[in-house]
Amino acid sequence: MLFFLNIIGNIVSAIVQIVIKKWYFLIPQILISGFLFVFVSIIFTFSPPDYYGVNKEIPKDIEIYEPLEKEPTENDFGKFDLVLASSFQPGIYIYFTNYKPTEKGNFYIKAFEVTSNDHLSADRMKIKSKVNVENLESKLYSGEIMIYEGSWGDKYGARIELWFEPLNGSKDYKITERNYIVEGWMR
Repeated sequence: MLFFLNIIGNIVSAIVQIVIKKWYFLIPQILISGFLFVFVSIIFTFSPPDYYGVNKEIPKDIEIYEPLEKEPTENDFGKFDLVLASSFQPGIYIYFTNYKPTEKGNFYIKAFEVTSNDHLSADRMKIKSKVNVENLESKLYSGEIMIYEGSWGDKYGARIELWFEPLNGSKDYKITERNYIVEGWMR
C-alpha cells in the first residue's frame, strides 16, 4: 500500500516540478524512491514471516491460561508460584514469582510448546530471563522473556517452567510450571 502511495506521490510531484519548471528536482527524487523500493524489497525477501504457530491447536483437555494484561496481585497467584503477564508487544512477556528461595541463585524460565514439546527460544531464554536472588527475603520477583517462534496473532499453547539455579554449584531444579497461550515476537 505504501509503495502505491509513493508511486502516486512521485507522479503528482513530477507533474508539479515540470509545471513550475524545476524538473531537475525529479532526478534525486526518483533515485531516492528507487533506492528505498529496492532496500525495503530486499528486507522483506530475506526476512520471511515465521509460520511456527499458524497451524498449532490449543488443546482443550489441559488447564491453560491467558497472560495477564497487568501486574499481578496476590490473588492472581493462588496455588501457583508463577504468573505470566503480557508486555508492550506480542511475544514479549513478564513473569512474576512469589516463590521464597532457600538459597542464593537465579530464577530463569524454560518454555515448551504443549503439543509437540518443542523447546521454545532455547538458546536465549535462560540468559534473558535470569533474575538474581541475593537476599532470601520474601518478595515478588520478576523478569522478562521473549518467545521468538511464531508471529503476532498466531497463538498456541506453551508450558512455562520456572527454574532455579543455585549459586553454590548444585544442580538446577524446577520450581513450578504453568500452561499459557502465547504468540511469537516478530523481529
